[in-house]
Amino acid sequence: MPIRLILILALSMSAIATRSAATELHTAIPAPHTTQALFVELIVNGVSSETIVPLQIADDRMMIEGHLLRRSGLAFVSEGLLDLATLQGVRSSYDIATQTLNLDVEPELLPARRVSSARNTRLPTVADYGAMLNYDAYAQRSGGATTASLWSEQRLFGPAGTLSNSGTIRLASGGGAKAKAYLRFDTSFRHVDENRAVVITAGDLITRSLPWNRSFRLGGVQISRDFRIRPDLVTVPLPSFAGKTAVPSAVDLFVDGFHRQNADVAPGRFILDDVPVVTGAGQATIVTRDAVGRQISTTIPFYVSSELLRAGLLDFSAEAGFLRRHYGVRSFDYGQLTATGTGRYGVTRQITVESHGEAAKGHSLIGGGLLWAPWVIGTFNLTASHNWTRGKQSNRWSAGYSYTSRHFSVSFDHEERRAGFRDLGSFDLRQIAELRRSDRMIATLNLARQGSFGVAYVSGKTLNKQKTRIISGSYSRALGRAMTLFATGDYDFRSRTGSVQLRLIVPFGRNLVAGGISHDKSRGTLAQLDFNRSIASDGGLGIDASLASDSRGHHYGQATGTWRTHSIELQAGAAAARGVSSKWASAAGSVVIMAGDIFVSRRISDSFAVVSTGDVADVPVSFENQPVGTTDKKGLMFVPNVTSHLGSRFAIDTLNLPPDHQASSVELTTAIRQGAGAVIRMPIRKVRSATVALVDAAGLPLPAGSLVTRPGRQDSSVGWDGIAYLEDMERDNPIAVSFANGTGCRANVNLPDDAPPLVAIGPLPCL
Repeated sequence: MPIRLILILALSMSAIATRSAATELHTAIPAPHTTQALFVELIVNGVSSETIVPLQIADDRMMIEGHLLRRSGLAFVSEGLLDLATLQGVRSSYDIATQTLNLDVEPELLPARRVSSARNTRLPTVADYGAMLNYDAYAQRSGGATTASLWSEQRLFGPAGTLSNSGTIRLASGGGAKAKAYLRFDTSFRHVDENRAVVITAGDLITRSLPWNRSFRLGGVQISRDFRIRPDLVTVPLPSFAGKTAVPSAVDLFVDGFHRQNADVAPGRFILDDVPVVTGAGQATIVTRDAVGRQISTTIPFYVSSELLRAGLLDFSAEAGFLRRHYGVRSFDYGQLTATGTGRYGVTRQITVESHGEAAKGHSLIGGGLLWAPWVIGTFNLTASHNWTRGKQSNRWSAGYSYTSRHFSVSFDHEERRAGFRDLGSFDLRQIAELRRSDRMIATLNLARQGSFGVAYVSGKTLNKQKTRIISGSYSRALGRAMTLFATGDYDFRSRTGSVQLRLIVPFGRNLVAGGISHDKSRGTLAQLDFNRSIASDGGLGIDASLASDSRGHHYGQATGTWRTHSIELQAGAAAARGVSSKWASAAGSVVIMAGDIFVSRRISDSFAVVSTGDVADVPVSFENQPVGTTDKKGLMFVPNVTSHLGSRFAIDTLNLPPDHQASSVELTTAIRQGAGAVIRMPIRKVRSATVALVDAAGLPLPAGSLVTRPGRQDSSVGWDGIAYLEDMERDNPIAVSFANGTGCRANVNLPDDAPPLVAIGPLPCL
């Protein structure tokens, strides 16, 4: 082969080898003792940072500024120019073809990303002006005496708050019974501040309490936090679960075998926050799955205590007023001026502190408590109080523990009150409680096949220094698919008496039959048969009846029938025992004045709504996807017992409306303030529409696609044959038509008052 040809082939092979090497990773490094500045896209663990960063390549080294790595989320603290080859936990490569710097980083060096579960969306509540009367009339005939009472609550409500008053009238005749005039119970005004979750109450009220102190009634003012008006807030410290992944992955969270959450996470550490779980002990399983299907599963135990407050959350109540006495006996009986305050604060996820104080003339009290839920072993509580009353001091303290899981729960409580300890929960401050000590233990065990077991033990020393010790147990188990067996028993160690009971419950749809046998010292053996028929959600008849007979020949029986409709609830019943009988009857309901009308309803326990369709009758209305009725001749439909502060769905069905009727909306989600009502407005109006055939001066149809505009109305277009559809029309309707070439024309469409729906008009010249 000629030498020249050999040289050409050698040079060609060298050039090819050089180009091939230039395209491989790590081979695009300049010659020694040279520096090259590049601008490259930064890729971290296969995910683009979507940033262009300067990269310096010098003497086989790749260098980058430290602050650029930190800005991309890498946990580096060094400043200045960093050599990527010297960074621990980082592998780097430069791709000249795509101009990218690829970093393979250990998950520990990447930022932790928090993935929160979906929260309840907060809806500001509404309350319209209105008035309501709740009533409950009751009459009874027994032992030759007839008694009757009428309880009522009068309520005025609006955006500013709710004013209410309750009381009863009692009548009696025969048998020595005495009639009583009107007896007032409570009168108060309630204002809600949702932004701060604070409720202000003025008038008759009940003080807030903690598990280790007692409530009492005041006539005064109360400022308290109420988390019930903010269902979007999570008050319990929910667990967080952490994990890490080196590549983009999908994460699924299972709690006690149930799927709770899923999310896509970037490389690095991740934290699943505010996971909705049941209270008590449980197990969470985190499953990560990458793009090629590789799966890693991790199980973590947790414990959630419902007694604790979320870290940083404050719960409080402060009251000042006059101590109320003889409630339910006298309408107005107020004592000395009193002030009290209660507070709870979540220090950490495991610790919540509590405090309580009282002050009155000659009396003061201060107390504190600690709740601690360490690790997954349960919740401990410790409280102490000290009081000063008329120059004497005393104290009380308590300690307890509780643990709850899916199959087992246990709780212990111990309390001691020293001689002379008193609080304002004791209505008569002249009496001083003697030494008191009590212990309580409750345990339950739930087994899938063997049933549920429960045991409780109570031991204490009463105010008159008598000791009490009682133990009780229970057992329940499902027999087959329908029947349930219950067994209970208790024993009093002091009186050496006990009782046992065995019951079998068999449901038949809405009907339920139960039979049982019990035994105690006072009545001997008692056999009992019960029948219950529940009332359907939309009303109807309900029955509750019971027959019993003991071993001494005594017979007992009672029966109650309830008839519930949309407007009232009626009840009648009778009972007989040992030759003595009684009969009773009652009627309960509500009358509401709102939206310019009067509505009669069965007893309202919470909030309510009036759906308005704007004078259009017979429109079907649904509440939470359940039909509740149709609008009346005024276009109104009353919806009782709406859960307050939660978003509720109201909807109307417009499918059967005439074609010339149009609704502004067919579905609304609204939250209503507690104890108030709101008008849900979904007005329906008659819309006059027509099709108009538009022609030019020569009588030819206007070109399709031309724009039709009207003052104050939505634009429309000209279709084929010059026909335009116009809706929401008046008697006279001036229109302007714009053509594609920039020209246009004008016309006036006259719609007679007696025109039928969707009348055809034209040909109409447009000039």
